[in-house]
Amino acid sequence: MVSVVGEMFCNPYTTELVVRRRRESLKRERYDVFDLSNNLIFTVDGGIWNIRRKRVLRDAAGIPLLSMRTKGLVPMRCNWEVYKGDSTESDNLLFSAREPNLLSFKTSLDVTLPPDQSSTVISSVEPDFQTFGRYIGSSFKLFEPIHNTLLAEVFHDFTWGGLIKGSYSFKVRVNPYVDFAFVVALLVITDDTSNLR
Repeated sequence: MVSVVGEMFCNPYTTELVVRRRRESLKRERYDVFDLSNNLIFTVDGGIWNIRRKRVLRDAAGIPLLSMRTKGLVPMRCNWEVYKGDSTESDNLLFSAREPNLLSFKTSLDVTLPPDQSSTVISSVEPDFQTFGRYIGSSFKLFEPIHNTLLAEVFHDFTWGGLIKGSYSFKVRVNPYVDFAFVVALLVITDDTSNLR
């Protein structure tokens, strides 16, 4: 089981979600995440140009589940930290994500979980998870690299008209027992990283 945000977001079956992104203003974007019955599951809001590009993922009732922000004010590459709720305390860090190669034309992220505080073992330099590609063109995929296990992927294409307007939607398929709040957070980070190119 891959549970980063919480086991309540892990289903014993394949989960398909629809993610709709829209630009609310020049400074704000919003993502709404629905199940296939059009029930709202999550929203993600935040500013495009605010300091550290902070985004907050909330449940359907508006309760913050996690917050995402860039590390440092002017990073040379995209480094993100993701925390429980609306916290920024180090003991509430859920995971970090960074671009492994600044010169690559393809978006990819290395995702690392925080080291176990009770462990004396030095953590591996290998990432716990990796993403490749963008959601545009159905190329986004999330892997567990040690066993090369596919955890989630975008599986349908976007429209040029929606992209020009700043509003578009895409579907994501999340494999059984994989935390879909974690997957949505990585999609938002990938989107933001891609838009900086």
